[in-house]
Amino acid sequence: MDAEIDVYELLGISIEANEKEITKAYRIKALQYHPDKNRDNPDAAKVFHDVKSAYDLLSDPKQRGEYDERQRARLAKRQRQNALSSQRKRMKSQLERDERAARSVHVEQQAREQQVREEAARFRDEALKAEWRRDKQMREHVRQAHAAEEETAQHAQHAAEVLSEADELDRTIRVRWDGEQTHHSPESLRAVFLQFGELEEVVVAPVSASNARRRGTGARPASALVVFRSIAAAHALMHVQHAGPDIQSFERFWARGAEPESVRSTISNHRFVPAADSSTINLTRRRSKRIPDISAIDLRQIPGSNLGFADFEALTLMRMRQSVAAGSIQGACN
Repeated sequence: MDAEIDVYELLGISIEANEKEITKAYRIKALQYHPDKNRDNPDAAKVFHDVKSAYDLLSDPKQRGEYDERQRARLAKRQRQNALSSQRKRMKSQLERDERAARSVHVEQQAREQQVREEAARFRDEALKAEWRRDKQMREHVRQAHAAEEETAQHAQHAAEVLSEADELDRTIRVRWDGEQTHHSPESLRAVFLQFGELEEVVVAPVSASNARRRGTGARPASALVVFRSIAAAHALMHVQHAGPDIQSFERFWARGAEPESVRSTISNHRFVPAADSSTINLTRRRSKRIPDISAIDLRQIPGSNLGFADFEALTLMRMRQSVAAGSIQGACN
């Protein structure tokens, strides 16, 4: 009989069975597995032999006691193995759960990292787009500023051309002062009015003997014609604000009797207001030796002029100088 066979299990009894229960169980099993009754079962003889051996072992109290000790030891060992197996199963299950949890945490961490990368990429794209929009707006602002500067420069240039190319009479201011109190020469007048811009000509009306006697009575003030190189300078003299005593002592009139049309149109169209200092206007003109042609002056339309013989002498002197200059230019051309 195989040592691993459990005789109690083979006979179908418990380990606490008595001799009577053992004998009864033996007889039942012997009849069940007797070879004469199981000719078609080749394993019946072996089972019958094992049943007989089990009965012989349990019938001997000494052998049964030794077998019970061994059986208890095997049972305890099996129980320990089962306990260890259960513990191993629990540990295995716990490890599998921990592994699944760790795998889930890893997957979630990878998903979060992927989400963070996608958010970072989206932020970078938005930042690049915002920077591109700001750069585009800045370029557009610079372009508009340059366009505005160019337009302003064109307007200023146009105004400069209009003002600088104005007729000599438009750039001529007639000034009067009290000849009894102050005496002025062309040089002193030039020094006074040079602060408004470059001067082309200063002509003081000559004083005859009869005029000198009349001025003794205070009937006639002194006068002069001041020709600027730029109409802006002439406009600055006519519209000077906070003038000092040296300017307030003069009465000032446009040579044509009214403000030139070119000044009014330029100011209205380009909002141009000339400054008092010609250096800030940047209105330059080639120096000209021509004397202004004042033959077109309508003396009756000059407000408060009351031109006398001395004023006509000044005009005649200017015409003579103009003729001389024109003849010199013509001779040089020939």
